[in-house]
Parts: sequence; structure tokens; C-alpha cells
Amino acid sequence: MPRWWSRTRGLEPQAYESWRATLAETPGRQPRILAWSRTADDEPVVLSPAALSIRLDSAPTHGWRHTGWHEIERGDWNAETRQLRWQTYAGSRGAAALPDPARVPAVFQERVAASIVFERFVPLTPGSDRGVVVNGRRDLADGPTQIDWHATLTRGVTWRTSGARELADRAIAALRDEYDER
Repeated sequence: MPRWWSRTRGLEPQAYESWRATLAETPGRQPRILAWSRTADDEPVVLSPAALSIRLDSAPTHGWRHTGWHEIERGDWNAETRQLRWQTYAGSRGAAALPDPARVPAVFQERVAASIVFERFVPLTPGSDRGVVVNGRRDLADGPTQIDWHATLTRGVTWRTSGARELADRAIAALRDEYDER
């Protein structure tokens, strides 16, 4: 039985080795466990410095799906339903029912926040609370990294809303210029 301070942090050696092997397929991903838990289906969810990993039968990589923290557009923990949910900028959604979440919800929020380099709200009209949130995100993997710029819409705004796409494009261009000048 591994000790809590071991590399595996209590994760079974076979699960740890398969997780570590698939994580290593993406350069810079440290195989270090920050937190982990089991889903209601008894599958591990592992949080490392650079990625959220969940073992699923349907995942293409030996049962593991790894999502970089910078790829997660939004996510949250629902204590009532005991569900961790997230959505990526690419539009994929993920969820894990965690009967005993341990530190997973807190580490999830901390890692997503750590990937945000810059964030700015841009209103559709002056004084409006509806608009676009533009943010610069960085991959938390080791080594030099670039900033990826994204736009997220606030409630009540869709990409079909008049001027939303143009506003997002202008805001991203301006922030890239501003950020690159520093």
C-alpha cells in the first residue's frame, strides 16, 4: 500500500503507470499528482500541474483523456449533485460524479485560474453588463509557452447578437497588441 506522500498519492500503481505513460505523450506534462478522486463509476480523476485527466473507456489514449487547464473555458463544482463539470474552448464538455471529491474541486478552480494571464470585460454598449470577456491563457506545462487569446460571451449574448463577433475580434486584436508591447 503506497504512503500518502508517495508519488502515486494513493492511486493504484497500475492506474498511476498508465496515467503517467499517456501524460508523457504530451511534452512538458509533469506526472505529479496534486489531487485525485474516484468517479461514481470507480474511475480515477487526476489533477496534475498542467492537466485534468480522467480515465474513460471511450478515451482514445489507453482510456485516459487529458485536458490542459488553459483549454477549459468554464467549469464548476456542484456540491449538491457532487458533480465536477467543465467545457473547453473547442466546445467539448466533460463531467465527473465524485462521491468523495477530496481536494479536487479546490485544485480544479486554482489550476484554471492559474492559467489565466489576462482577463478583461468589454461591454456591448457603454455601461452594459452584457458583452464579451477576453482572456489570455497559458499552458501550465513546463517550458516556454505562448498566450492563447479567447473570447467568452456573457449571459444573454450569443454569437448571433449584433456586433458581438466584431467586438470580440477587435478586443482580442487590441489586447494582443497591448500585451505584446510590454
